[in-house]
Amino acid sequence: MENGSDRGLSLGDNGTDEASDGERATAPTEAVITSMAQVELVDRTLGRAIKLLPGERMGLWSSQRYDKRKRMRALVKGAVDDTRIRILLDTGANVRMISASFAKKLRVREVFDHGRSLEVRGINPGIMETQRRALVKVTLGWKHVYEFEVWIMDHSAGVDVVLGMDFMIPAGIRLDLFHGTARLPDEDMVPLL
Repeated sequence: MENGSDRGLSLGDNGTDEASDGERATAPTEAVITSMAQVELVDRTLGRAIKLLPGERMGLWSSQRYDKRKRMRALVKGAVDDTRIRILLDTGANVRMISASFAKKLRVREVFDHGRSLEVRGINPGIMETQRRALVKVTLGWKHVYEFEVWIMDHSAGVDVVLGMDFMIPAGIRLDLFHGTARLPDEDMVPLL
């Protein structure tokens, strides 16, 4: 509220008394906190790891059917065994794989004596075959951690990790290209690169 003595002040005047020689008589000032905001701590801990079981479906995919005619690819930022990396989510692929050089760098735990082999067409010219598998932990977003087996092979997909529909359907991940995100279960979003 204004009082009568402050009405005549302009921007250059501050209401302090000045002596004729230019010295100011200083008045004590007081600082008053008028508002405070409470800062909430954000819990940045990772959720527990989810082991993907064969035939299990999470999120949207628990009730929806997958249309194989629609093929989309998207890059997301994630972590494999706590190492940050770009991950390719590919709806045209039906396999999850990691490059042999990246697997060697991470020193992943290989799964022996599983008795299976995989032939892949479409990544490199010709047919690629592998019998190597490894158990890895993939983190997407802040709290979604998945443990599963991947195939190890030298591929030229442009990234070290490719996750196909055999990962996305059980994990409950869907691509939302309109909003530029990968939707995780509980509607968490990971931005596309």
